[in-house]
Amino acid sequence: MKRVLQILLFFIFAIPGLASGQSKIAGKISDVKDQLKLSDATVMLLTAKDSILTGFTRSDENGLFSLAKPDTGAYVLIVSYPKYGDFYTEIQSGVDYSKLAIGLTNTATLLQEVIVTGRIPITIKGDTTEYDAGSFKVEKNAKVEDLLKALPGITVDASGKITAQGKTVKKVLVDGEEFFGDDPTLVTRNIRSDMVDKVQVYEKKSEQAERTGVDDGQREQTINVKLKEGSKNGMFGKALLGGGTDDYYMGQLMLNKFKGSQKISVYGLFGNNGTTSMNWQDAQKYGGDSGVSYGDDGSMSWSNFTDPFSGQGVIGVPKAINSGVNFSDKFDKDKHTVNINYKYGRLSSDGNDETIMTGLINNKSVKNVDSENDQHRANLKYDLKLDSLNLLTIRGGASRKNLWSDNKREAYQFGQNSDTTIAENTRELVKNNINEFNFSTYFTHKFKKKGRSFTFDGQWKRNEMKGTGHLNSDLRNYSLKTDSTTDQSKVRNNTSDVLSASISYTEPLSKIWNLVVGTGIEQSNSSSIVESFNIDGEGNYTQLDRRFSNNYDFDRSSNRYKLAIVHTTEKFKFTVANNFNNDKLKQFNNYTSEGITRSYFTYNPNVSAGYSFTKTKGLWMNYTGKNQLPSLSQIQPILDNSDQINRYLGNENLKPSFRNSLNLNYNSFRVLTGNYVYVGGNISTEKNPITQNIDTLKGINTYTWNNVDGKTNTSLNVWSGVYFKLSKKLGLSNSPQFYVNMSDNYNMFNHQLNKVNTTNFNFTYNFKRDTKTGLNFDLNFSPQYRLMKSSLERNTNSNGFVFASNGSVEYFFNKTFKVYTNYTYSYEAATKAFDEKFEQFLLHPGVSKKFLKNESLVLDFMINDVLNQNKGFSRSASTSVFTQRRYDTIRRYYMLKLSWDFTKMFL
Repeated sequence: MKRVLQILLFFIFAIPGLASGQSKIAGKISDVKDQLKLSDATVMLLTAKDSILTGFTRSDENGLFSLAKPDTGAYVLIVSYPKYGDFYTEIQSGVDYSKLAIGLTNTATLLQEVIVTGRIPITIKGDTTEYDAGSFKVEKNAKVEDLLKALPGITVDASGKITAQGKTVKKVLVDGEEFFGDDPTLVTRNIRSDMVDKVQVYEKKSEQAERTGVDDGQREQTINVKLKEGSKNGMFGKALLGGGTDDYYMGQLMLNKFKGSQKISVYGLFGNNGTTSMNWQDAQKYGGDSGVSYGDDGSMSWSNFTDPFSGQGVIGVPKAINSGVNFSDKFDKDKHTVNINYKYGRLSSDGNDETIMTGLINNKSVKNVDSENDQHRANLKYDLKLDSLNLLTIRGGASRKNLWSDNKREAYQFGQNSDTTIAENTRELVKNNINEFNFSTYFTHKFKKKGRSFTFDGQWKRNEMKGTGHLNSDLRNYSLKTDSTTDQSKVRNNTSDVLSASISYTEPLSKIWNLVVGTGIEQSNSSSIVESFNIDGEGNYTQLDRRFSNNYDFDRSSNRYKLAIVHTTEKFKFTVANNFNNDKLKQFNNYTSEGITRSYFTYNPNVSAGYSFTKTKGLWMNYTGKNQLPSLSQIQPILDNSDQINRYLGNENLKPSFRNSLNLNYNSFRVLTGNYVYVGGNISTEKNPITQNIDTLKGINTYTWNNVDGKTNTSLNVWSGVYFKLSKKLGLSNSPQFYVNMSDNYNMFNHQLNKVNTTNFNFTYNFKRDTKTGLNFDLNFSPQYRLMKSSLERNTNSNGFVFASNGSVEYFFNKTFKVYTNYTYSYEAATKAFDEKFEQFLLHPGVSKKFLKNESLVLDFMINDVLNQNKGFSRSASTSVFTQRRYDTIRRYYMLKLSWDFTKMFL
């Protein structure tokens, strides 16, 4: 760790010396005829060789400007002003440009003069920031992801997650259309950067807002990749094959055919080294782990993203297949638009896992997990433009998941004196088939009066799960001196149908005021059947065990009403929405023929406002008040004996809690320099929260959902960050970021009120050099300090220092040969809960060489975890229970990879 801190200090104190030694370019801008001072004129400094932007400023109210002048090299200075001809002049080293007098000529008086400006790297068109792809330098045959990393204000992490102007990018489009659904990495890692003409960054409005013209405040940060016209008729792709020691392997095949509006793409990834990844958002929809977990007390924790078919984060060595095909086209003068995609994935793994829990609960479990995950998914989107006023969109999707696992587990519960109170030895076989279907239709009619519109939204969803299993368990209770054996066959059948429809009408009250009224209905019908069968005298599993069986129906009907007023001007947007819900819940126990019916009428307000100081500087606020209704899993009292140390009970008497949430965000982005600042915060409160209470009085851990009446959970989050260049000459940039989370949450432990205070301080510093020549690096340093205090467990806590660092370093000997290394460093200090520190340093070096005239063939040799330190490890804390996991994972291996990028353009 000392080595890491020394490197960080060296970089910080070396920066001023690296950035020094520049003179300046300064002068005055005026009208050449009338000598009027021209304020806010655009001044840009570009390299003469390739028109890459190196400096930018605007003139002040007196027409004066100043910007740094590099010591060496030839440059071009460009000055532009609305309704005036552009001015340009060459900038050479060794010449004084500190007293320039620049006169611009009004276009009305320009006759035959021609002004040459070259390429403009970045422009603003309304609320869209547009990058000229050819103005930014990347390696030959680089992908869109490499281009994005070179664009000012955009960052891409190791998992492919994109941040633009301080906001997470949710969609990446190709020529305005979805590509493999909304999976960003299948665009950024599949399409070559030399095919791209422009990259547009903007906040995409909701589908309803785009159709009706009334902004509802819902936005998604979006990147649109516009292809060059010459790149829309051809075939391109990539093939990769790698083999390594210890039977590790990987392969990739990506094939794309573009012809006008038609796009056909096929991809296949396979391997057992954790490289068959999708993006984090698509994994959520496809059955994966988003990396965000929610504690029983309402707290949230973040871990590294785990794609279900990447093999990352699974126990043991994964064997994965990830494949798909996509087709999209437009017909009949764009009247019909079709997008179809299909995906298939398979993942199997086998390994050991050890989990230790301490604090209010003390136990340990060791298990061997053997699992298989097989999934299919298909999606369809069809747009029909009936005419200029009517648009119909139809979406449909279906997926099938086959999940199988064989878990062997030894578990031990410990008393206050660390003596064993319960020991359990369990083996459970589970096989589940899960089918999901969805269909939706969205129709919009625009009236001739601008702003007046009618929309209809209809949706149907169905989920069904059919599963079987077998449970063998031996339980020894040392406190009661009893033994018990379980030998049961399991049958599980769960279904859920949701049918909803809503209509909305928008009426313009004036040019800036709009009224929105709407209503909707939703009907949800769910059933849950779990049957446990004991063995009979003839060796057959026919005896139903009612204690661990259930048969429930859970129905919900909802009527929704909405009244909203929307104010929209160029700078200020304001929305007040009043949402009223009338919900009826009905639960019926088919075993006892008993039912419970409840009705809730709730008011859920929403207020959002945004003010744009300029096109790149704005303040946004959103308030939401929402009633949190209990879910089926929280209500139904189900006993599950697959884990006899931990029992989970429902509660039929739960009441809704009410959550208030206020968000504030400020963003300031200087487009041409790439500098940005963002500051934000969130505060939320939940009255009478629904929490999971714990009871250990009978020797086992019983978890029950309850309202903590009269108490309020609170949470406060504050974050900020800034990005700026340290030296344009050396290509150095950095980004300090700060995050604080504080929360107070309540639950009951052994019928006593437990208050948990949690505070996390996190600072992250990114230091980067990206020139694609000589030494390049991208380094992240993230110290963190965590605090947790419990009113019942004062002697055990997880307070401690955590430090993480990750990044990459590469050195280019020339444009075709480089050496590189990626690294991850983790440190967690010893705490009262766990008196052992954790530290590991993972280093993955490699060497890469390009061949052929077009550099399309690449030979790569790499070493994974050269120090052989990789250990599956995690720590977390929730409701004064501290958990530590260790599990088998991928360690050191050597691999040789050969990849080929191919292109064939059509005439």
